[in-house]
Formats: sequence, structure tokens, C-alpha cells
Amino acid sequence: MVFGIKNGSVEREVVMKTLQKLVCFVLVLGLAVMLLPACTDIGEGEETTTATGMQSSESDTGSETTARNSLPPGLDFGGEEVKILYWSDTNNEEFNITEQTGSLIYDAVWRRDLKVQESLNVKFNWNGQPGSKPQLSNFQRYVQNSVASGDNNIEIIAVHSMVMGALAASGLMQDLLDTEYLDFEMPWWPDDLIENSTVRGRLYFASGDISLNTLLGMIGLFFNKEMAQNDLYSYVDAGTWTLDRMLAESENVYIDNNGSQTKDKDDIYAYVTYSGMINPLFVGSGIRFVTKTPDGDIAMSETYASEKTQGLLQKVIYNLYDKNDWIYFPRIDDCTEVFVEGRSLFYMASVRLTINSLIHAENLKYGILPNPKYNEEQQSYHTLMANTYSMYGICISVLETDMQSAVIEAMACEGYYEVTPAVFETALKVRYSNDDNDSRMFDILRETSVMEIGLIFSDQLGMIPSTGLFGRVNNRSSDWISYIKSQEKSLNNYLKILNASFSK
Repeated sequence: MVFGIKNGSVEREVVMKTLQKLVCFVLVLGLAVMLLPACTDIGEGEETTTATGMQSSESDTGSETTARNSLPPGLDFGGEEVKILYWSDTNNEEFNITEQTGSLIYDAVWRRDLKVQESLNVKFNWNGQPGSKPQLSNFQRYVQNSVASGDNNIEIIAVHSMVMGALAASGLMQDLLDTEYLDFEMPWWPDDLIENSTVRGRLYFASGDISLNTLLGMIGLFFNKEMAQNDLYSYVDAGTWTLDRMLAESENVYIDNNGSQTKDKDDIYAYVTYSGMINPLFVGSGIRFVTKTPDGDIAMSETYASEKTQGLLQKVIYNLYDKNDWIYFPRIDDCTEVFVEGRSLFYMASVRLTINSLIHAENLKYGILPNPKYNEEQQSYHTLMANTYSMYGICISVLETDMQSAVIEAMACEGYYEVTPAVFETALKVRYSNDDNDSRMFDILRETSVMEIGLIFSDQLGMIPSTGLFGRVNNRSSDWISYIKSQEKSLNNYLKILNASFSK
């Protein structure tokens, strides 16, 4: 279970990860068997897991942890306190869960944290501060003040991906490759992030199975099964699920439901979208915003400033504005409302839609697909992660990082074995998804997920990667080549400054 495939991986690494996947699969099957007698109906589709359902006994807490990761057996930090600064305004709670409540998902996170603390003999000291994107400046200032004062109150930092990008660019984070216990060859670390986020030989943050919001942040294409005319799953399996196929399925779906003779929220559509879902459509077509140079610098991707992007933008704008079947709404709530009420065939959204909204849509029969490919020649589907996931790192003020790196590694490992199976296999693929085909589609999303570093560092790049494409869509402007040329000088200057910040 990985987020991507490393190009040029040696045979040993491939064999290692294959074996690890097999181990996880066997564990998940065992977990499912354990859950069968442990789940009880409590009304309105809710289930609760008893203490014996997924709880490891004291005798195997610790020995089990050290046996299934690369940490040395018997690693013991003597009851030391680990200070963790986290963002308190996450989309879905994943920090400082102090007790079991019967929630399948959050109880799994609680078990993970307990096992890590017991196995390493440490105690978590949680410190929550608002750290979502609008709070970037305040969170960064909080960290800067702590480092400048030398109060040593921050060790591990877990925060919104774009906020972490700002912290790293400001020199506030440690190089994780220079720590003792982090092993990025293990399957709980996504390959795409590690490869693309290592700048000039340094890595300042990481995410993956360690973060619940990472799993929930996968962006896919939800669809209304009762509105679909063909077997859409078969296109995905055959590798023919492309943008042109999606457009063909969209033909003549629009209905002027209220007779207003204008496109509005009450009508029936083939596809509803908003500004936040423009970038995933382009990434799904194989377009990346930035890339890595041979010497490790970040540079603008050739695919970003290409005729391919120009042509795709023209196609998107034409279908959103000049035809009736697609519509572009200003607010995410409008899109969600139309889809949940059964008035749109397609809706692109992150997986968290399943537990935040679709769980309440009792009459909606929905499925999920990967975002369409550019054409059939494209080798793989590409699943962009929403920006609202947690990045983990170690604050620059920490002088000895052994304990902190061991904790992060153990949390990621236990997330892989405990949280991901509970959330992904049980909650998403069984409880909130209503078809075995959707289980396979969720697997595809996870295996093809990418974390676009151009978005992680978007603030440092003048917001061009995050706003460039949807800004053109907002303005109904399809002249991409002229726009990107007008931004090229500024973007290259931003890139120069960003790369220089990693060479200090």
C-alpha cells in the first residue's frame, strides 16, 4: 500500500515493499475477522467497536511494534516528554485524542498514539494552535518566537501542508534525512512526496499513513449511479477512462429543472465543480506545476507551460461556460448540495466527502472513480491530494533528534498497520462505500496519489501554481500561454529565492 511507484527502484526495494504489502494485506484480513463480532448496531447506520475489537493486548504492545518496523528492538527513552505542536483547526480531528469514544476512525488514532508512547516509553505533550492556511502567518510567527526565545517548547510540528512549506522555507525545520531513525524506504512513506520534496539533498517534512487527513484528502470523481448510462468502472479497468470519455458521458444530461432558461443551482447537470477542483483535473491529465532539476533544485515543469495545458484549459472553459452540461459554481457548498440532492452525474471532491456529507445522503447511490486521464496513451491515473493534509517535521531548535525521529517513524508505522486499515478498509471501503467496485477504485486513488510540491510552496511562489489555472477559469480566459509567459520572470525569481533558502 503505497502512494506511488519509485522510478528506478532497485530490485531489492521492490521485493521489500511487495512483501510488506502482503504482510499488511494479511493483517487487514485478520483485522476484518476480528471486527465481525465486535461491531454493534446503534441506529442510523452507526457502528461502535468494543474494546476487544481492535485493541492489542499489553503483552504484544511494543514487541509487535518493534518487530514490524526498522526501529531497534527495545528502544526506550526513559519516559521522556515529546512536545508536539499541531494545528488545532484540522478538517478532521487527528491529534490529542484522549480516550476511546466508540468512533471507529478516531479510536484507531487513539490506539496508535497509545502504542507508540508505550513501545518507546515516551509521553506526548500536545500543543494545539490554529494552523490552517488562513492562519499561516500566525502559526509561523508562533514557531519563530519559540525558536528565538530558546524556550524549547516545540519539538515535533504537524501542520497544514502549505503552512509547513512556509516553515521549511523560513529555515525553521530540520533536515529529516539527517536523523537517526526515519526510514523513508518503508511503505508508510509515500514515494511521490519523498522524491519530489527533497530539495538540494534535504527533506524538511513528510506525510503519508501518519496523517488521517492525508488519507481523507485524496481527490476522486464521485458519480451518481442512477444517472450513469454506461459501466464507468469498465472504462477505468480498461485504461480508457479519459477526459474525452467523461465528456461523452456528459452529453445531453442537462435539464432546465425550474424552467428559468438559465443555468442555476436548481437544474440537473453532468458535472458540477468550483475553483478548488480545477487543479486536480489538470494533474489528473499528467500535468505537474513544478519539477526537480538534476542538481536538486525546484523548477517550473515543462508540462505546466505547454500547449497541452493550453488545449486542456480551452476544453474545460468551453464545457463549463459555452455548453449546458457542466457548470462552475463559486462555492463548494453549492456543488455539494447539487450532488447530494441527486442532480449531478459527476462531482470531483476529496474522499472526506464520504464521511462529512455522503453519509447523510440516504437516497443517493454513488460511486467513485479516479480523475480521468488526458488520453489512453497516458500510462497511469493521477490523484492529487487536497492541500488540507498534515505534514510532519522536527523543529530546528531541537539539538538531539533521536527521540523525535523515532516517534515520527513509529507513528507512521502504526498508522500504516492500525489507522489505515481501520479507516480505509473498514470505514471508507465498506461502511461509507456501497459497492465492491468502489473498493477497487479507492485502491487506485491511493496507489496513484501525488502531492504537488508546487502547491506546498505556493505562497513562496507568488500563489501562481495554486491560482494560475483556476484564475483563468474564473475569468473565462483560455489564453494560457500568454498568461504563463507574463508570469515567467516573476516565477523564476520566486524559484531562485526558494531554492536559495534550502542551501543555507
